[in-house]
Amino acid sequence: MIERVEKELNSLATRLSIEVGEMNEKYTEIGNSNNLDLEDERQQLVALTLTRNYVRGRLASNRTASKGFGDSGTGFFIGIEPARDVMEWKRKSVMSKYNSDSSQALNDEIVAEVTMTDAGYEKTQKKNGEWDTRIIPQLPASAIEVNETTWVVPVDPVKSWASGDVNKNYGKPLPKEEFKLRAHFVGMKEDGDVQLWTLQLKNDQAKNFNVETFRWTTIFGLFNDERNAIYGIRGKTLESLNYIDVLDEEDPRWIDTSGDSMEDLLVEHMAEYVADLIELESYHELISQQQGLRLVVTDGIVTSMNLTPNERSGNRVMWVEPVDANYGFDEDDIPESTPIWVPSHLDINFGVGSDVVVVGRTNQTQKKDENGMPLDGEYNPVTINLYGVYARTATGVVVEDVEEDGESMEYW
Repeated sequence: MIERVEKELNSLATRLSIEVGEMNEKYTEIGNSNNLDLEDERQQLVALTLTRNYVRGRLASNRTASKGFGDSGTGFFIGIEPARDVMEWKRKSVMSKYNSDSSQALNDEIVAEVTMTDAGYEKTQKKNGEWDTRIIPQLPASAIEVNETTWVVPVDPVKSWASGDVNKNYGKPLPKEEFKLRAHFVGMKEDGDVQLWTLQLKNDQAKNFNVETFRWTTIFGLFNDERNAIYGIRGKTLESLNYIDVLDEEDPRWIDTSGDSMEDLLVEHMAEYVADLIELESYHELISQQQGLRLVVTDGIVTSMNLTPNERSGNRVMWVEPVDANYGFDEDDIPESTPIWVPSHLDINFGVGSDVVVVGRTNQTQKKDENGMPLDGEYNPVTINLYGVYARTATGVVVEDVEEDGESMEYW
């Protein structure tokens, strides 16, 4: 057996997670069944080609058998929103209402109140219009301390869903935290057409999601054509993410993307979100009045950077101005660069002077007086919260400034 064949059989055995001896036996079996002379170097290579086909079939069969439900897809992420604890806002809202009027908060069935008594933790809440008081064995993780003997527990107030299905968690404690993440993906599922999808992940999947934007990627998830959504599947979606450019061409997941332009696909499938930096103010006003995704796709030249993370938010900032900015002789003719807030999970591998395509969400804050009070009708310039960036031309050097599950509530 020539060295090339021997090395590849070893590699194929690893791909199938079998012993090398078993792979060699399969190679010999395939060669003999096709009347090949395995002493001849040329016919050894023919037998190797047929063995590759066998391995491809085994791998495809394994994926089909293991996936159960869901689809494989190929494309690239154009924007990743930060993972957010959606319970943080709910906790603040509930406590604000409770502190304002505790009786009303209880009557609205948004909280339960727990007090320490001689008998133990006594829980009081209203469910279906009836008061429910009982001793519980422990405080739930989401309990918020009011004083040494009293806690408030945010509870799920939803009795049924829009579908009519009963909410089994009605009246039970909301989780202490619930992380969610949205990522925007241009691609296609198997045998489908290219389109814009929104990937939705929860909790550990959301916190552990780490994928580069604008890099061809494989993905496995539950694709919903009606909602243009991909739902993450625990134990499968994160594990399915692979960059196409590191896959071997013999890998069944590999596709040839050399003829595809990411920028062309981005514009084709996100045309309604494309805006010029010069028109950013009017675009922000328009899209703020619309339902659904509020994304912006724009481009420009990086004029400045400050990549020292903000102590409070962790954000960094870069400034981008239109490619066709027109500088006159008057101060009013000089356009302002737009601040782009860069979250900590996005890497910046280009410097000042780079020509970039930016995907994000517009944001505008109200101006405040010297006492911190909002000024009616006065707003700061529109900025962009960055979700993804594609460097058409990367120049310069990056310069950094120096300076849910698991808790049983059956007792509830």
